[in-house]
Amino acid sequence: MNERLVSYLQDNRDQVIENWLTEADVPAPPNAPSSEGFVPVSYLEVSFDRIVARIQCGDNDRADSELKPAPLTLNDIFNTTCSCQASRVRGRVCIELHESGRRAFMSVFNDAWDADGEFSALDRKYCEQVIGGALAWNFSNEVFNCSARQERADCQFNLK
Repeated sequence: MNERLVSYLQDNRDQVIENWLTEADVPAPPNAPSSEGFVPVSYLEVSFDRIVARIQCGDNDRADSELKPAPLTLNDIFNTTCSCQASRVRGRVCIELHESGRRAFMSVFNDAWDADGEFSALDRKYCEQVIGGALAWNFSNEVFNCSARQERADCQFNLK
């Protein structure tokens, strides 16, 4: 099933990334022109590839060692594109990207997109769990390495 899921996601890569880009409600940095404030497409492309690779490898120790660190992380875009703000999903960009990513990945499984019914309701539930696990893995790595979490006393991931 994972091979079929990986193939399907790769076939729909552009749609997932486009949906993720439009779904993510990420703030612009302070004093930024209103035309800025979006997560760079390159960040979403890297995240997509890592999530699909995680699904393909599975969630075992070998998979963790085979997946290289992301060349572009949230730390690279903080203070350039976005920052955590209380007005966002629980105030955390990482949570916003995780939740908008889940919606974007699952958008290609709805009845309008999967009109041929390639995935049954049970298959879709399974895919949602697998994708959710891969998203959680990707963003847990981001959170662990986030420079902003130590700077914010109110960050729920700050383990002081």
